[in-house]
Amino acid sequence: MKVLCLGEVLIDMLSQGVADTNGELPTMKPFQPYAGGAPANVAVAVAKLGGESAMVSKVGNDTFGEFLRNMLTYYKVNTDHVWGTDLGNTALAFVNLDDKGERSFDFYIDNAAHKHITENDLSTIPCNDNTVLHLCSGSVSGPELLPSTTYILKKAQRNDMMVCLDINYRPAFWDDTGNAPERIDDMAKQVSIIKASREELIDLYGAQHADTKVQQWLENGVKVVLITDGGEPVHYVTSSFTGSLASPKADVKDTTAAGDSFIGGFLHFVTTKVSNTNEFNDWVSDFENVTEATEFAIRCGAYTVTQYGAFDALPTRANLV
Repeated sequence: MKVLCLGEVLIDMLSQGVADTNGELPTMKPFQPYAGGAPANVAVAVAKLGGESAMVSKVGNDTFGEFLRNMLTYYKVNTDHVWGTDLGNTALAFVNLDDKGERSFDFYIDNAAHKHITENDLSTIPCNDNTVLHLCSGSVSGPELLPSTTYILKKAQRNDMMVCLDINYRPAFWDDTGNAPERIDDMAKQVSIIKASREELIDLYGAQHADTKVQQWLENGVKVVLITDGGEPVHYVTSSFTGSLASPKADVKDTTAAGDSFIGGFLHFVTTKVSNTNEFNDWVSDFENVTEATEFAIRCGAYTVTQYGAFDALPTRANLV
Protein backbone atom coordinates (compact mmCIF):
# COMPACT_ATOMS: atom_id res chain seq x y z
CA MET A 1 0.00 0.00 0.00
CA LYS A 2 1.00 3.59 -0.62
CA VAL A 3 0.81 6.36 2.01
CA LEU A 4 -0.55 9.71 0.82
CA CYS A 5 0.18 12.59 3.24
CA LEU A 6 -1.91 15.76 3.12
CA GLY A 7 -1.05 19.05 4.80
CA GLU A 8 1.77 21.41 5.52
CA VAL A 9 5.37 21.06 4.44
CA LEU A 10 7.33 23.86 6.04
CA ILE A 11 10.68 25.12 7.25
CA ASP A 12 11.64 24.28 10.83
CA MET A 13 14.04 26.96 12.06
CA LEU A 14 15.70 24.94 14.80
CA SER A 15 17.60 26.69 17.61
CA GLN A 16 21.28 25.86 17.88
CA GLY A 17 23.46 25.97 20.96
CA VAL A 18 22.97 28.73 23.53
CA ALA A 19 22.73 32.50 23.36
CA ASP A 20 25.87 34.49 24.12
CA THR A 21 25.44 36.02 27.56
CA ASN A 22 28.97 37.36 28.01
CA GLY A 23 28.43 40.77 26.42
CA GLU A 24 26.09 43.62 27.28
CA LEU A 25 24.17 43.37 24.00
CA PRO A 26 21.23 40.94 24.23
CA THR A 27 21.56 37.99 21.83
CA MET A 28 19.48 35.01 20.68
CA LYS A 29 20.38 31.47 19.83
CA PRO A 30 21.18 31.01 16.14
CA PHE A 31 18.58 29.11 14.09
CA GLN A 32 19.28 26.54 11.38
CA PRO A 33 16.64 25.81 8.69
CA TYR A 34 15.47 22.21 8.30
CA ALA A 35 12.76 20.72 6.10
CA GLY A 36 9.75 19.70 8.17
CA GLY A 37 6.01 19.83 8.76
CA ALA A 38 4.24 16.93 10.47
CA PRO A 39 2.55 15.37 7.40
CA ALA A 40 5.72 15.80 5.35
CA ASN A 41 7.77 14.15 8.09
CA VAL A 42 5.47 11.12 7.89
CA ALA A 43 5.84 10.95 4.10
CA VAL A 44 9.62 10.98 4.46
CA ALA A 45 9.52 8.48 7.34
CA VAL A 46 7.67 5.98 5.17
CA ALA A 47 9.99 6.54 2.20
CA LYS A 48 13.19 6.23 4.24
CA LEU A 49 11.97 2.91 5.62
CA GLY A 50 11.54 1.66 2.06
CA GLY A 51 7.83 2.32 1.53
CA GLU A 52 5.99 4.27 -1.14
CA SER A 53 4.72 7.71 -0.15
CA ALA A 54 3.46 10.90 -1.74
CA MET A 55 2.95 14.44 -0.44
CA VAL A 56 -0.08 16.63 -1.14
CA SER A 57 0.57 20.26 -0.28
CA LYS A 58 1.28 23.76 -1.51
CA VAL A 59 4.43 25.80 -1.05
CA GLY A 60 5.22 29.36 -1.95
CA ASN A 61 6.99 30.17 -5.19
CA ASP A 62 9.96 31.18 -3.07
CA THR A 63 13.37 29.92 -2.05
CA PHE A 64 12.01 27.88 0.84
CA GLY A 65 9.37 26.21 -1.33
CA GLU A 66 11.96 25.14 -3.89
CA PHE A 67 14.17 23.78 -1.11
CA LEU A 68 11.32 21.73 0.35
CA ARG A 69 10.36 20.15 -2.95
CA ASN A 70 14.00 19.29 -3.60
CA MET A 71 14.29 17.71 -0.14
CA LEU A 72 11.14 15.62 -0.59
CA THR A 73 12.41 14.43 -3.96
CA TYR A 74 15.80 13.62 -2.46
CA TYR A 75 14.12 11.31 0.05
CA LYS A 76 12.08 9.67 -2.75
CA VAL A 77 8.70 11.12 -1.76
CA ASN A 78 6.43 11.65 -4.78
CA THR A 79 5.86 15.41 -5.24
CA ASP A 80 3.49 15.36 -8.21
CA HIS A 81 0.89 17.01 -5.97
CA VAL A 82 3.10 19.55 -4.21
CA TRP A 83 2.02 22.69 -6.02
CA GLY A 84 3.62 26.13 -6.01
CA THR A 85 1.53 29.25 -5.49
CA ASP A 86 1.92 33.03 -5.49
CA LEU A 87 -1.03 33.39 -3.09
CA GLY A 88 1.03 32.69 0.03
CA ASN A 89 4.53 32.09 1.29
CA THR A 90 6.02 28.83 2.50
CA ALA A 91 5.24 28.42 6.21
CA LEU A 92 7.95 28.78 8.87
CA ALA A 93 8.13 27.29 12.36
CA PHE A 94 10.77 28.52 14.81
CA VAL A 95 11.56 25.65 17.18
CA ASN A 96 13.32 26.38 20.44
CA LEU A 97 14.85 23.42 22.31
CA ASP A 98 15.41 23.34 26.05
CA ASP A 99 18.23 21.42 27.73
CA LYS A 100 16.13 18.21 27.63
CA GLY A 101 15.43 18.46 23.90
CA GLU A 102 11.79 19.48 24.47
CA ARG A 103 10.29 21.93 22.01
CA SER A 104 8.43 25.20 21.99
CA PHE A 105 7.08 26.63 18.74
CA ASP A 106 6.52 30.00 17.12
CA PHE A 107 4.63 29.60 13.83
CA TYR A 108 4.61 32.04 10.94
CA ILE A 109 1.64 30.71 8.99
CA ASP A 110 -0.67 33.65 8.31
CA ASN A 111 -1.70 33.25 4.67
CA ALA A 112 0.72 30.33 4.32
CA ALA A 113 0.80 28.57 0.96
CA HIS A 114 -0.61 25.26 2.27
CA LYS A 115 -3.78 27.08 3.34
CA HIS A 116 -4.61 27.58 -0.34
CA ILE A 117 -5.18 23.90 -1.16
CA THR A 118 -8.57 23.78 -2.87
CA GLU A 119 -11.22 21.18 -3.61
CA ASN A 120 -10.28 21.53 -7.28
CA ASP A 121 -6.68 20.62 -6.41
CA LEU A 122 -7.78 17.56 -4.48
CA SER A 123 -10.13 16.41 -7.24
CA THR A 124 -6.97 15.29 -9.09
CA ILE A 125 -5.84 13.01 -6.24
CA PRO A 126 -6.46 9.28 -6.84
CA CYS A 127 -8.24 7.66 -3.90
CA ASN A 128 -8.58 3.87 -3.65
CA ASP A 129 -8.55 1.05 -1.14
CA ASN A 130 -4.84 0.29 -1.56
CA THR A 131 -3.75 3.76 -0.42
CA VAL A 132 -3.68 5.22 3.09
CA LEU A 133 -4.54 8.91 3.49
CA HIS A 134 -2.64 10.46 6.39
CA LEU A 135 -3.41 13.93 7.76
CA CYS A 136 -3.18 15.95 10.96
CA SER A 137 -5.60 18.13 12.88
CA GLY A 138 -3.87 21.17 11.40
CA SER A 139 -5.94 20.46 8.31
CA VAL A 140 -9.02 21.79 10.13
CA SER A 141 -7.29 24.50 12.17
CA GLY A 142 -8.74 27.41 10.20
CA PRO A 143 -11.90 28.14 8.20
CA GLU A 144 -9.98 28.38 4.93
CA LEU A 145 -8.87 24.74 5.34
CA LEU A 146 -12.24 23.20 6.14
CA PRO A 147 -13.75 22.89 2.62
CA SER A 148 -10.82 21.00 1.11
CA THR A 149 -10.39 18.74 4.13
CA THR A 150 -14.10 17.92 4.21
CA TYR A 151 -13.91 17.18 0.49
CA ILE A 152 -10.98 14.76 0.71
CA LEU A 153 -12.44 12.91 3.70
CA LYS A 154 -15.73 12.35 1.87
CA LYS A 155 -13.85 11.29 -1.26
CA ALA A 156 -11.77 8.82 0.77
CA GLN A 157 -14.91 7.39 2.34
CA ARG A 158 -16.60 6.93 -1.04
CA ASN A 159 -13.58 5.06 -2.34
CA ASP A 160 -13.10 2.82 0.74
CA MET A 161 -9.77 4.49 1.45
CA MET A 162 -8.13 3.95 4.81
CA VAL A 163 -7.50 7.22 6.69
CA CYS A 164 -5.04 7.92 9.50
CA LEU A 165 -5.34 10.99 11.76
CA ASP A 166 -2.45 12.26 13.86
CA ILE A 167 -4.07 14.74 16.24
CA ASN A 168 -0.74 16.59 16.61
CA TYR A 169 -2.47 19.50 18.37
CA ARG A 170 -0.54 22.78 18.08
CA PRO A 171 -2.61 25.64 19.60
CA ALA A 172 -0.65 28.29 17.68
CA PHE A 173 -1.91 26.74 14.42
CA TRP A 174 -5.54 27.45 15.24
CA ASP A 175 -7.69 30.43 14.40
CA ASP A 176 -9.59 29.78 17.64
CA THR A 177 -8.56 26.96 19.96
CA GLY A 178 -12.14 26.80 21.18
CA ASN A 179 -13.01 25.18 17.84
CA ALA A 180 -10.39 22.46 18.20
CA PRO A 181 -12.20 19.81 20.29
CA GLU A 182 -15.29 19.67 18.06
CA ARG A 183 -13.45 19.88 14.74
CA ILE A 184 -10.96 17.18 15.73
CA ASP A 185 -13.78 15.01 17.05
CA ASP A 186 -15.60 15.35 13.72
CA MET A 187 -12.45 14.23 11.85
CA ALA A 188 -11.79 11.38 14.25
CA LYS A 189 -15.16 9.83 13.51
CA GLN A 190 -14.18 9.43 9.84
CA VAL A 191 -10.85 7.60 10.12
CA SER A 192 -9.43 4.12 10.75
CA ILE A 193 -6.29 4.97 12.74
CA ILE A 194 -5.77 7.72 15.31
CA LYS A 195 -2.50 8.69 16.93
CA ALA A 196 -2.52 11.15 19.83
CA SER A 197 -0.44 12.01 22.85
CA ARG A 198 -1.95 11.72 26.30
CA GLU A 199 -1.23 15.43 26.79
CA GLU A 200 -3.20 16.33 23.66
CA LEU A 201 -6.21 14.28 24.73
CA ILE A 202 -6.23 15.97 28.13
CA ASP A 203 -5.81 19.46 26.64
CA LEU A 204 -8.68 18.88 24.24
CA TYR A 205 -11.16 16.84 26.28
CA GLY A 206 -10.01 17.00 29.90
CA ALA A 207 -8.37 14.34 32.05
CA GLN A 208 -11.71 12.92 33.16
CA HIS A 209 -13.07 12.54 29.63
CA ALA A 210 -10.01 11.57 27.56
CA ASP A 211 -10.53 7.80 27.81
CA THR A 212 -14.27 8.17 27.20
CA LYS A 213 -13.55 10.10 24.02
CA VAL A 214 -11.27 7.32 22.78
CA GLN A 215 -14.04 4.78 23.37
CA GLN A 216 -16.50 6.97 21.48
CA TRP A 217 -14.16 7.03 18.49
CA LEU A 218 -13.90 3.25 18.54
CA GLU A 219 -17.68 2.96 18.69
CA ASN A 220 -17.85 5.20 15.61
CA GLY A 221 -15.69 2.80 13.59
CA VAL A 222 -12.09 3.74 14.37
CA LYS A 223 -10.04 0.53 14.29
CA VAL A 224 -7.10 1.46 16.53
CA VAL A 225 -6.06 4.42 18.70
CA LEU A 226 -2.36 4.82 19.51
CA ILE A 227 -1.61 6.95 22.58
CA THR A 228 1.93 8.17 23.24
CA ASP A 229 3.06 9.75 26.50
CA GLY A 230 6.58 11.12 26.17
CA GLY A 231 8.97 8.57 27.59
CA GLU A 232 6.16 6.61 29.26
CA PRO A 233 4.64 3.42 27.76
CA VAL A 234 2.68 3.66 24.53
CA HIS A 235 -0.92 2.41 24.71
CA TYR A 236 -2.87 0.92 21.82
CA VAL A 237 -6.61 0.49 22.01
CA THR A 238 -9.10 -1.28 19.76
CA SER A 239 -12.73 -2.23 20.28
CA SER A 240 -11.69 -5.72 21.40
CA PHE A 241 -8.34 -5.32 23.20
CA THR A 242 -5.81 -2.92 24.72
CA GLY A 243 -2.08 -3.16 25.23
CA SER A 244 0.97 -1.13 26.21
CA LEU A 245 4.65 -1.19 25.42
CA ALA A 246 7.49 0.60 27.19
CA SER A 247 9.60 3.13 25.35
CA PRO A 248 13.33 2.43 25.46
CA LYS A 249 15.64 4.86 27.23
CA ALA A 250 17.33 7.19 24.76
CA ASP A 251 19.88 9.98 24.72
CA VAL A 252 17.33 12.67 23.84
CA LYS A 253 18.65 15.51 21.70
CA ASP A 254 15.57 16.73 19.82
CA THR A 255 11.95 15.55 20.02
CA THR A 256 10.74 17.62 17.04
CA ALA A 257 9.86 14.70 14.74
CA ALA A 258 9.48 11.89 17.27
CA GLY A 259 5.71 11.53 16.95
CA ASP A 260 5.86 11.72 13.17
CA SER A 261 8.54 9.05 13.12
CA PHE A 262 6.35 6.86 15.35
CA ILE A 263 3.22 7.07 13.20
CA GLY A 264 5.26 6.90 9.98
CA GLY A 265 6.82 3.68 11.25
CA PHE A 266 3.43 2.28 12.20
CA LEU A 267 1.93 3.08 8.80
CA HIS A 268 4.93 1.65 6.96
CA PHE A 269 4.71 -1.56 8.96
CA VAL A 270 0.99 -1.87 8.21
CA THR A 271 1.49 -1.30 4.49
CA THR A 272 3.99 -4.16 4.35
CA LYS A 273 1.41 -6.53 5.85
CA VAL A 274 -1.82 -5.67 4.03
CA SER A 275 -2.69 -4.58 0.50
CA ASN A 276 -6.10 -2.97 0.93
CA THR A 277 -8.62 -1.67 3.46
CA ASN A 278 -10.47 -4.97 3.92
CA GLU A 279 -7.25 -6.80 4.70
CA PHE A 280 -6.35 -4.10 7.23
CA ASN A 281 -9.69 -4.46 8.98
CA ASP A 282 -8.95 -8.16 9.49
CA TRP A 283 -5.29 -7.58 10.38
CA VAL A 284 -5.98 -4.97 13.06
CA SER A 285 -8.31 -7.33 14.95
CA ASP A 286 -5.31 -9.46 15.98
CA PHE A 287 -3.50 -8.42 19.18
CA GLU A 288 -0.12 -9.75 18.05
CA ASN A 289 -0.28 -7.80 14.78
CA VAL A 290 -0.95 -4.47 16.47
CA THR A 291 1.64 -5.17 19.16
CA GLU A 292 4.32 -5.91 16.56
CA ALA A 293 3.49 -2.79 14.56
CA THR A 294 3.53 -0.61 17.69
CA GLU A 295 6.87 -2.03 18.80
CA PHE A 296 8.35 -1.17 15.40
CA ALA A 297 6.89 2.35 15.60
CA ILE A 298 8.39 2.87 19.06
CA ARG A 299 11.82 1.91 17.76
CA CYS A 300 11.46 4.48 15.00
CA GLY A 301 10.54 7.24 17.43
CA ALA A 302 13.29 6.27 19.86
CA TYR A 303 15.90 6.59 17.13
CA THR A 304 14.61 9.97 15.98
CA VAL A 305 14.94 11.67 19.38
CA THR A 306 18.68 10.93 19.32
CA GLN A 307 19.08 13.06 16.17
CA TYR A 308 18.58 16.74 15.32
CA GLY A 309 16.07 18.05 12.81
CA ALA A 310 13.15 16.34 11.10
CA PHE A 311 13.78 14.65 7.73
CA ASP A 312 17.41 13.95 8.64
CA ALA A 313 16.41 12.48 12.00
CA LEU A 314 14.02 9.87 10.62
CA PRO A 315 15.42 6.32 10.52
CA THR A 316 16.17 3.97 7.67
CA ARG A 317 15.81 0.22 8.17
CA ALA A 318 19.57 0.03 8.71
CA ASN A 319 19.33 2.48 11.64
CA LEU A 320 16.97 0.13 13.46
CA VAL A 321 19.16 -2.98 13.36
